[in-house]
Amino acid sequence: MSDGGKSPALPPGSAEDIAVLAAFLVSSGIGLPYQPPLYGPFRFLDAARRTLRILESGGVHNSALVNVRQQIDTALFAPIENMDFAELLESLALEMADGLRTMGADSDPDPDPDLDPDLDANSASGSGSASASGSAAGSEGTAV
Repeated sequence: MSDGGKSPALPPGSAEDIAVLAAFLVSSGIGLPYQPPLYGPFRFLDAARRTLRILESGGVHNSALVNVRQQIDTALFAPIENMDFAELLESLALEMADGLRTMGADSDPDPDPDLDPDLDANSASGSGSASASGSAAGSEGTAV
């Protein structure tokens, strides 16, 4: 998609937040081969939590997405001994889908394939399930 050379306006601080999120994802990828396999899902949850915070700070007010972020906050910083991680991930995925549906009412019904070359009219919905259980997580600025 071409925007005539103009960058879209981002809320103050969002560009740095997005760059920090990208750095978190890259640094997480570096560590994964050397860490227990179940750290990966926790890192994805932490990245989702950070992304949802960026949306919130940018003025996106979606109660389902706020609820997902709050549930992730609780899960990442709670004892994991009795956590059913697979069930948590499935529940969060369903709630995210609800939040995205409500956002979709305000979105362009025909997504631009230049933004995501894997997205076309035949693949507008995703599928997948998570089946991991328990691990450890770090705090906001600390990688696990």
